Amino acid sequence: MLKGKVNIVQTVNNIFMGAIEKGASDIHIEIAKDEIVVRYRVDGELRTILKTGLGIAEALVSRIKIMAGLETTGIPRPQEGKIRFSYEDREVDLRVSVFPISSGEAVVVRVLESLDVFTDFINMGFLPKQASILEVEIRRPYGLILVTGSNGSGKSTTLFSFLNKLNDPTKSLVTLEDPIERKLAMVRQTQINPDIGLTFAEGLKFLLRQDPDIIMVGEIRDKDTANISVQAAITGHLVMSTIHTNNAAGAIVRLLNMGIEPYLLASTVRMVTAQRLARKNCQNCLEEIMPSSKLLERIGAPKDCKFFKSKGCEVCEFKGTKGRIALHEVLKISKSIDNLIMTGPTDIQIEEMAKSEGMFTLREVALQRINEGVITIEEALRLIE
Repeated sequence: MLKGKVNIVQTVNNIFMGAIEKGASDIHIEIAKDEIVVRYRVDGELRTILKTGLGIAEALVSRIKIMAGLETTGIPRPQEGKIRFSYEDREVDLRVSVFPISSGEAVVVRVLESLDVFTDFINMGFLPKQASILEVEIRRPYGLILVTGSNGSGKSTTLFSFLNKLNDPTKSLVTLEDPIERKLAMVRQTQINPDIGLTFAEGLKFLLRQDPDIIMVGEIRDKDTANISVQAAITGHLVMSTIHTNNAAGAIVRLLNMGIEPYLLASTVRMVTAQRLARKNCQNCLEEIMPSSKLLERIGAPKDCKFFKSKGCEVCEFKGTKGRIALHEVLKISKSIDNLIMTGPTDIQIEEMAKSEGMFTLREVALQRINEGVITIEEALRLIE
């Protein structure tokens, strides 16, 4: 609780600094019946960090709106803005969303990681073999690269890491996003606006006249966007995008189901990655355990696999987890898989062929992270079942 005279500027700064220090991905500021509740989303879970009286509600929300360049007067309405927040020796980008609710306005602030953190694929959770594939495939002069995964799994961060590695003055990089999350130097970024007809599909048509080398499309949502993305890849552009499927092989089947001709996919798709975000064990209180036979049967682990769990300590605030790691599946499109795509395969058929050529599935990657003590068997099952 905040007591006495409150310095609103310092209060907001403290909320932002606390979120950055704790590694929060989001800040929720909500007006309840008789108090303001501030929560951080840390390791995927919301944690209440502050409750205070309604007396500062309007000032608190107004301060954030001002920092984000939003309107502070008039009838409350949905608004989005951005803040570049100075923290220690770096700048942190904050994406602000304000939404009217019955008791006032709710504010959610997304804390965006610096791309400097994501220059090394190993640090992003890719296995060494996977990282080697990425380094080659993202540097192809043309083709289609897809990143798939559930909401909040870090797909956009992976795409931006690709762009960051490819960003140099000899290349023209353009993006279509909804919304623009991170500003990249020397990259022409556009936010789609369906109200004026600027959809992903329409935006792509115009971007192709802007002489791009590399195009990032925020998401392939429909057949039109898929068609134009494939055509752009065929005509000498490297196109990167996200698509919603459960695994890497499923992205190919999804595009086939959208009506993309098999021969076009076989000619353009270079690589598909799938990912999940897993809560990491706290390494300070980690101990080896033996799971129940039921869990062992569900995970299908080899006999020599080790299992670990963190009991909770001050370092992890007695949660047992600290930080998150991405589990990745990297499907490189080989000549054999090209030929298989021509037959209109199922995702199971594509996955089986990819496994025979050395691909690690999400389950296999999860098992490796279990054995290393990085995640628990329960966390793995939560993500892969």
